Amino acid sequence: MSQLELSDIFTVDREGKPTFKIVLFGPSMAGKTSMLTVFNALRRLENPETIVSSLTKIQDVSGRTIFFDQGVFQTPSFKGRRFDRLRYQLWTTPGEERHKVQTDIVMKGADAILLFLNYEKISLKANERIIKEAKEKTGGKFGQKIPVVAFINKSDLVSEERLDKRDIIKLMIDAGAINSDKSADHIMTGSCLNARNDLLSLLNSQQIENHLEDERLKLESRPESVWLIVRPIQKLTQLVVQQRIDLVQQIK
Repeated sequence: MSQLELSDIFTVDREGKPTFKIVLFGPSMAGKTSMLTVFNALRRLENPETIVSSLTKIQDVSGRTIFFDQGVFQTPSFKGRRFDRLRYQLWTTPGEERHKVQTDIVMKGADAILLFLNYEKISLKANERIIKEAKEKTGGKFGQKIPVVAFINKSDLVSEERLDKRDIIKLMIDAGAINSDKSADHIMTGSCLNARNDLLSLLNSQQIENHLEDERLKLESRPESVWLIVRPIQKLTQLVVQQRIDLVQQIK
């Protein structure tokens, strides 16, 4: 039997490169675009060679995102192994119901889903709807063949205004996104607003040279708020890559 190639277990893009697709699924104005903007900026500051193509945002007349045409990035090292030829795409779904057709197009071929939820107490039902809709669009693959991670935005709210994270865990379990509360590490929190502001403050600070090495941002200088919004994307990348590695091992 010939050696199995990455292109045998990942979708191949137009350039013939093995690629996988992460879709950020959530309502309009939830912060999806802000997350990807910060992530893209961080890649440029830390590892510009991992960027294959820049983020391209398509907006309607009101300024709301209709498509956020990926960023295409090379995968980072995974358990000491670098997949130099493996790429991943980040897409967002348009949040408004009138863009349902575009949402269906973006969701097609998704290898992983990042549920974009809201920490506000008044948003419990809306969060439940988001999880339900994502499941409906992926069917029995949801949380199984298609790994799912949730990011709860607006952690900068005071505790009295935030949901109990356990309520989100229950919604995820009920929907089959995770198997039990032992998988609660699939549910992360953060603030896209804080991440954007902290990154801008760092770049505009008079001490910025102390945070650079060879004109790149040092990993240890990454603001904590930025770590928090990068973690969900890293987690999904690891889940997808590990899933495919396991598949290869089963075939062998």
